Amino acid sequence: MSRKVVLIVVDGLGRAVLERALAEGHAPTIARLVDRGTLHPPCASSFPSLTPVCLSAIATGRHPDGSFIPGLTWYRRGEGRFVEYGSSFGATLVEGTLESINDSILNLNHLHLSQQVRTLFETVEDAGLVAGAINFYVFRGRTRHPLARRPLGALARRIGFTDAVYGPSRFFFGELFQSDMTGAPANIGLGGGNDRHAAAVGRWLVARDGFDFLLFYLPEVDMASHRSGPDGVLDVLGRADEAIAELVSPCGGVDGFLERYAVVLVADHGQSAVTATADLREALHGLRLFTSSRASDPARSAVALAASNRAGMVYRLADAPPAATLARRLEELPGVDLVAFVDGPGYVVRRDGRELRFTRDADGAPDLRHGRWAVTGDTDVLELETTGGAVGSLRYPNPLERLTGLLDCVNAGEVVCSATTGYEFLDAGGSHHLGGGSHGSLLATDSTVPLVTAGFDGPVLLPDEPSITDIHGLVAGALGIAPAGAARAGPVEGRTVGR
Repeated sequence: MSRKVVLIVVDGLGRAVLERALAEGHAPTIARLVDRGTLHPPCASSFPSLTPVCLSAIATGRHPDGSFIPGLTWYRRGEGRFVEYGSSFGATLVEGTLESINDSILNLNHLHLSQQVRTLFETVEDAGLVAGAINFYVFRGRTRHPLARRPLGALARRIGFTDAVYGPSRFFFGELFQSDMTGAPANIGLGGGNDRHAAAVGRWLVARDGFDFLLFYLPEVDMASHRSGPDGVLDVLGRADEAIAELVSPCGGVDGFLERYAVVLVADHGQSAVTATADLREALHGLRLFTSSRASDPARSAVALAASNRAGMVYRLADAPPAATLARRLEELPGVDLVAFVDGPGYVVRRDGRELRFTRDADGAPDLRHGRWAVTGDTDVLELETTGGAVGSLRYPNPLERLTGLLDCVNAGEVVCSATTGYEFLDAGGSHHLGGGSHGSLLATDSTVPLVTAGFDGPVLLPDEPSITDIHGLVAGALGIAPAGAARAGPVEGRTVGR
């Protein structure tokens, strides 16, 4: 029997932070969901553990190899420019503010996101059901939504910004797009307004039972963690919990809500405290570096560097050194934990002068998600251990699947790197979160998130190491859309496409 489903995504909520909040009584509504349901084993994010990548993984059920979204900033080979989804104000100025706004709203959903996969909203509404989204950045759907206010539309057309997007039929995105007049307070993204706005819209929709599937997105925990670090967000998490309480209030609370809806609560990534910064450009000294489409010519540049938060990618352009050479240069820079690249049919990871190689192999060792791998070299590079016959790592959750998920992405750099504990990479504008928090790395602190399910009619079956890519199939299955994985396209063939 199918159930209506509400998916709650709390941006930036690490598993350890939620556990502390539950223990200290800061999240009573979430605690009630846990009591009535299941807090599953730690769930792994995608890599890099950055918001556009991870929200795309939740929406499509695919890592970057399937979603085509490889980072918060990345080099678009066909256009010879950087895509910038909003690393910082300084970074947006490198390519241009209008370009960055268009990238983060229109292009992310309608140009960059792969057409070979369906989002949850497309999957749900293709089955004849009603989908809704509140403030979620990866929103591609089947219904055209013009800007909510006519003056905004006229201004948008004048300055070259989009005046409409395609999303689910019940669609709310700040003050820009509103499929219904709900009476919610204005949301300009300041002072906790995002979560308050989501709560009011969600309550309005629940009171009318106006959907079969709703994605309820709360970003304020992530914003607060960037400012204060992951240990300083319990009060903001408490307000997110209050937003969830408001969402369920038309049903009289959690118990009544679960009589009507199945609930999935998850985060996209965690965060780590930042105590030092590193400039990846130092490792590329002496090479002709592409800096922006306004200041550089790709034909005259050796490499392009896309760095943001705790992850970075290097793209080989004209007469670039081999990927292995670039990887070794990055590896020697303080703040870089590990580097990875493709070599022939397989993958290479290096850390502290040691090397591990791996490939997918149907006869290889299984991991905790039933993938199989042939692994050679130094397994300590990823601190791999075998438990119950399955290979895994506490330091780097789901490492082999996540690394291949990025390295096989047609929009990724040839060399990728992950920051070590405490470090953040300067972005194109030189910005950082020193003294606050950041994310993006392969490490567990950035990559381990909570996953709570409640209100399902039967047991929720997940791999021993859940992934945020499992959410798509979980929601589809609960809605009775069979088979649950039908929205997933097959593996993307040919990792050299577009390079």
